[in-house]
Amino acid sequence: MRRGLQGLAPREVHAWCTTWAEIEPPNALTEHWRGPDHTAFQGTTLDYFRFTTDALLGCFLAEKDAIRAHDPDTPVTTNFMGMYRPLDYHRWAPHLDFASWDSYPPLDAPPTWPALAHDLMRGLKGGAPFWLMEQTPSTTACRDVNPLRRPGELRLATFQAVAHGADAALYFQMRASRGACEKYHGAVIGHASRDDTRVFREVADLGRELELLGDASLGARTPARTALVFDWDSWWALEISDGPSRLVRYQDTVHAYYRAAREAGADVDVIPQTADLTPYDVVLAPALHMIKGDLAARLEAVAARGGTVLTTFLSGRVDEHDRAFLTDVPGPLAPLMGIRIDEWDSRAPEFVQTVPELGAEARLVFEIVQPRGAEPVATYGTDFYAGTPAVTRNRFGEGEGEGEGWYVATALDQPGVDHVVRRILARHHLLGPYADQPGLESATRVAPDGTGLLFLLNHTTDPAHLTAHATATDLLTGKRVEQGEPLTLDPLGTAILRMQ
Repeated sequence: MRRGLQGLAPREVHAWCTTWAEIEPPNALTEHWRGPDHTAFQGTTLDYFRFTTDALLGCFLAEKDAIRAHDPDTPVTTNFMGMYRPLDYHRWAPHLDFASWDSYPPLDAPPTWPALAHDLMRGLKGGAPFWLMEQTPSTTACRDVNPLRRPGELRLATFQAVAHGADAALYFQMRASRGACEKYHGAVIGHASRDDTRVFREVADLGRELELLGDASLGARTPARTALVFDWDSWWALEISDGPSRLVRYQDTVHAYYRAAREAGADVDVIPQTADLTPYDVVLAPALHMIKGDLAARLEAVAARGGTVLTTFLSGRVDEHDRAFLTDVPGPLAPLMGIRIDEWDSRAPEFVQTVPELGAEARLVFEIVQPRGAEPVATYGTDFYAGTPAVTRNRFGEGEGEGEGWYVATALDQPGVDHVVRRILARHHLLGPYADQPGLESATRVAPDGTGLLFLLNHTTDPAHLTAHATATDLLTGKRVEQGEPLTLDPLGTAILRMQ
């Protein structure tokens, strides 16, 4: 930890607002007496989280070095766990030959929750394919309640992983454990070693379909023009902060904007703060609490060439050491957003603020925005700040290269987020052809030979009746569909269309 702060005054650790003599590892016996997210010195805890990431990475590298001493060629990976707060996977990514992860989404999660994790894993290696290392063929065992996957759900989840960049989809476990904590975890082959169970048949049928797909999607890339910034430092800093609200959860905020874009039919790359932004017309950066390096200038460059950047409440607040910027909120993002924020309100979750222009509701945090060039898009409906902006748009740049900076100053409900994101996507002609079909997920991949693949996944238990937007051949059935013809997906059904 000390090495990470070289260059600071030797006696006063300014980044931690304390001295070396006073530092103890953050734990329940020192400053975390109210719990791990209640810390008096956020900078210390933030660097401790970074240290933990790097320490465990050191263990991985030691194991990798032992392998490399005997095998210089075989790819090395380790299975991640999607949106896992304790470890910053962006710090690990350069040391993996390819990314892989275990998918066990929350029971009540919408389909966009595992989709976000898939895209996060794909983004770890610059858009390269990843492996789905683990998924259950039937049920988990680690939860208080472990529902069974219904017929068709495993198939849908597997093709969703492929649609988002998986070159391999594996299972945990192949054969059921006889004892210990995972003896009741789902398995392809149960304790009786039967091959006539429903689960075994479903896995075998899926294998035959993947054989039909062959290598059509292997090595494919996602041609996304929309990016979502995912940042562990912002996640940590936001959730260990004292004020304005401990009820704001980074994952939920980021997922709301990802969900809006995906359900509107946009392909999305999930990227770190350090990623190249030049391929993107739209950059979504919700809850970007921490601004590091030249990120603010690179976001301005997106807008200066005609793109759109969106950020939200509690963004642009602190530097890499979790120290507040000594300027108006949102700090380095203020010129792009064209606003100034002096104060903010925080309320209990049962309090609902109206946002009439969007027909939406908002909760938790309500920043009071003063436009400094930005125009109000939507306003608060109640309290002393009624009529002040809840959502703003700032025109940035000049001439044909004029772009926009959007700021959402409160935690909008999902319909409100959807409204804002779809308006931005429409500006760049990024709404998908099936954006108005509830429960339908679409994802585009481009194979190494340039062939375009469109994955359509029906997450509902009713048939999805569509009209083909282009001529294509379904690689799973061999059926050709002409543009304008009816296209029907079965309940929980999938089509993989090779575009003509």
